[in-house]
Amino acid sequence: MISRRRFLMFWVGGLIAFAIALALHMPLTIEAVPEGIVDHQTATTGARVDAIQQAWAEAGVYRNAFTAMLSDFGFILLYGIGSLMGGLYFLRTGQGTLRMIGWALVGSALVFLASDLTETAMQIQQLTAGKGDDVKAHLAAAMHYPKLISWIACFILPLNGLILERSQRRPA
Repeated sequence: MISRRRFLMFWVGGLIAFAIALALHMPLTIEAVPEGIVDHQTATTGARVDAIQQAWAEAGVYRNAFTAMLSDFGFILLYGIGSLMGGLYFLRTGQGTLRMIGWALVGSALVFLASDLTETAMQIQQLTAGKGDDVKAHLAAAMHYPKLISWIACFILPLNGLILERSQRRPA
């Protein structure tokens, strides 16, 4: 059974992990790669990935890229599982709109987990190979917008669910 406390531990832990991952990604924003990790995520060709990775190597942040990408896995798992747990919690305890939020959150969490894990795996494979790959670059780039939209949904829906839950608990 998923408790409110456990859902919040994972979800808030995921937000904290996101902040840590952002800090680890900051060194990757250099003149040749102005959007940092986002440039790597949205590179649609192996040649573009090669150029980004070469720029990182020349700037001395190639290892930072690996560490930052690994930190993404921790964030993705905590936040994604926390969001999924939140959806299941709202389904179990809620009624009406709160249950609708629960269903939307379950769906968003599953899309987030699938898209961001795929994107990050493709990135790490190219980084560890030291070479871009057209198929992997294209797949990673294709995951960017579903990941982004579902990340936002996994942020807004739990907040709305918690506010609605609180308003329903207050005595009339």
